[in-house]
Amino acid sequence: MQVVDKGLILRETPYKEADVMLSVLTECGGKLSVLARGAKRKGSRVSAAIQLLTYSELTLYESGGRYTLNEAEPIEMFFGVRGDIVKLSLGSYFAEVLELAAESESINPELLRLGLNSLYALAKTNIPHEKIKAVFELKVASLSGYTPNVLGCGICGSVDDLAYFDVENGTVLCSACNGGFLKRIDASAVDAMRFILSEDIKRIFSFSINDSSMKLLSAVCDEYLSVHFDRKFKTNIFYKGLI
Repeated sequence: MQVVDKGLILRETPYKEADVMLSVLTECGGKLSVLARGAKRKGSRVSAAIQLLTYSELTLYESGGRYTLNEAEPIEMFFGVRGDIVKLSLGSYFAEVLELAAESESINPELLRLGLNSLYALAKTNIPHEKIKAVFELKVASLSGYTPNVLGCGICGSVDDLAYFDVENGTVLCSACNGGFLKRIDASAVDAMRFILSEDIKRIFSFSINDSSMKLLSAVCDEYLSVHFDRKFKTNIFYKGLI
């Protein structure tokens, strides 16, 4: 059966002499493993369309739950990311997270939208990398079922003086209920988290935050994703080593 779909290339792995195995987050089929035969041969017509972080239209042949690539045309290659090692490392982190978050053949179009919007922000806007990264981390955690409580203190329910974030339990806490070594946060960072979690993906970067609050938000989102995905992402470690 022939299938035409659009998808973001999350990983490309050499397979045999000239073939490549792809992990693709698609619009209609969820995350798929796709065999691209002869993709490494000189003059391959699909080589540009199957590069990491390329959004492409794919013509696939499906048989017995296995997918083989017949044709591919790039839609967006995010050249603004590819030409900068820092941006490329951050984009690669996004791809690693998305591959873990997406379940095979389970359709979650919001994950794809988040990936594409985050790469667009990285490639074509002046939004600080720290902000793009924090927004992506919090939103992908929420889309994966780990939405934190940021409406009020997780212990007493107070909406005032929310100064800490409990990463393990996913909740903000007021100063009076802080019971240990928790991540510091402030009102501006809490407001930003509420905005990110409630807004449509096309608007999630549209908020203002000062530098000190941004640093608090960044630290919280980074650790929150790592803890709840139970993973120290190698691409994130590499990215942090560059900045």
